Amino acid sequence: MAARRARSQNRDTAKDIILGLAPSGQGPRQPKEGVAYAPKTEEPKVERVERVIVDRRPDSSAIRQLQNQLEEVKRQNRTLLENEQAARKRLEANQDALQRRMFDADNGMRARDYDELRRQISSVDGKMMSLNNDINGLRSAMDRQMSDLLHINNEMKSRPVVDPSKIASSAQQMDGKVRDLHSQVMLLKQTLDTERHERVKEGNALNSTLQRLQDYIKQQDASRAEVLNNITRKGDLDKEKLTEEARRLNEKIGLITAEVTRNTSESQRKLRDDLFQKCAALEAALKAQNEKSSDNQRDLRRALEERLRSQEEHTETLNKQLLTDRAKQKERFQKVNEALAALEHHLELGNNKMDTIINSEIQTRKVHEKGLLTKITEVEDKLNSYLGNLTKSIDEVKAGKESVKIPSLDVDALRREMEAIAADKNKLSMEGLLKLEEKMTRVQTGLSHDRREISQQIARLEDSDDVNKLQEQLNRLGSVHGDMEKAQEKIRDKVEKQIPKDLNELSAKADNIRHQLNARLDKEEEERFLAIKELQEAFQKLQSKSSSFPSNDPLGPGSSAQIKRDLDECKVAIKKLAESVTTVKNVLDKKISDESKKREADINRLARSVNS
Repeated sequence: MAARRARSQNRDTAKDIILGLAPSGQGPRQPKEGVAYAPKTEEPKVERVERVIVDRRPDSSAIRQLQNQLEEVKRQNRTLLENEQAARKRLEANQDALQRRMFDADNGMRARDYDELRRQISSVDGKMMSLNNDINGLRSAMDRQMSDLLHINNEMKSRPVVDPSKIASSAQQMDGKVRDLHSQVMLLKQTLDTERHERVKEGNALNSTLQRLQDYIKQQDASRAEVLNNITRKGDLDKEKLTEEARRLNEKIGLITAEVTRNTSESQRKLRDDLFQKCAALEAALKAQNEKSSDNQRDLRRALEERLRSQEEHTETLNKQLLTDRAKQKERFQKVNEALAALEHHLELGNNKMDTIINSEIQTRKVHEKGLLTKITEVEDKLNSYLGNLTKSIDEVKAGKESVKIPSLDVDALRREMEAIAADKNKLSMEGLLKLEEKMTRVQTGLSHDRREISQQIARLEDSDDVNKLQEQLNRLGSVHGDMEKAQEKIRDKVEKQIPKDLNELSAKADNIRHQLNARLDKEEEERFLAIKELQEAFQKLQSKSSSFPSNDPLGPGSSAQIKRDLDECKVAIKKLAESVTTVKNVLDKKISDESKKREADINRLARSVNS
């Protein structure tokens, strides 16, 4: 039973779906069952022992023919063993070549794939050992029957006179053993043909799996290298853009500062030259026209006062406008910071809400999966209890006990439970669905094995009412086995349909999250670019206003110092704005990478649980 379960584990549906490969094999084979009977459609190939009473000598032609068939079976067994050894040598050679390629190549096969190949090779070895054990068991059974036939033949030859009734009974026994031996020989031949066909098919599947794994690894390495190159190239482009933008801003700020300084110095120099010229003109006028000195001084004083008044008003207006612009910029920066804080808070709330929804859905699925597994366990317990009682009844019939109590089984209730489990509409996780399939397979395999053993025990009993009742219960077990097989087919269809759909949905969700985050990043970058552009326009306005100062403005140096301070504050604000953009981008990139690592860890954990 353990060997048959080991043989049914060579199919790994989850791994094939995760790696994007074709199905690695078919489902579990239908177990061989029933009792060996003589074929009814054709005559036996061995000659029956003729009941010759006159000669009182048994016909040894059937024994010779059985010996020939036994030699033929032994020869086929030796051929099968030689083929098995050759196949094992080829597998070992392929494994050694694969290991050498793994050590020589730069990007070799992953350890998980290598472990998978090693498990498949060990599974093939286990099948070979199981086949050898079955062949040895059949060989020992044939040897025992042959020894019994030879013993009966010797006894018949040694007896000089034998009763015709005893000869007839011996002939009947020999005929029955010959039929049993013939059925076992045919069963062995069918088993050998099936195993040879499966051996060839498994070898081809293993080679195709190796080729697909190698192609998949090459594709993964190429895609990973391409993604790394794209990320590096994008990072370099972003870095170059930021560096170029900072350089252009610094150049513009330097040009603005130099222009303001040059304009201020030139206006001061012009003002000083004008004053000197006017003073010389006044002195000449005083010397030339003493009578008009008082009038000229009065007119000059009045003109200077009016100009100073107008200049003070103009300077005050500029200061108010600068304060207004500074307040607007501060308000804009505050709004940007509030938008960043709101974005981070929104992201955090979205993550918390998503985690809460996912956790609640996971808990609901776990409870539902636990309920389904509990139902399967209850069905298994009922079957085990029924089979135990049925075996106990068979033992009582063997012991010759009268009024044996035959257990009964509610087949309709079991059928309804199996149909309810198979027709469940709730969505299960990949792990729960695979566990349900594994549990159903184990129950079906155990039922087949126990049913076959009970059938063999009932076949050895003599006909009676209790035996007929036991045979009826055995037939009901057959119907239960068919219903269980139908339920298993439905669950297997769910596995093959749901798991690829779940993986596609998971990939689509990850792509959607990545697309939303990239869209938000692009929007934030666009807003920052517009803010920087507005600052540049404000700088140009300040530059144009500073160039419009009068040349004889006595408040010019103080105004230029104030403009320098404003420019320094704007430079600091731009630097902080660029740092905030970089910080937001780094935080979002880190969140994206953490989410990707978390998804990869969940997929790896699921793959490990499926493989275990």
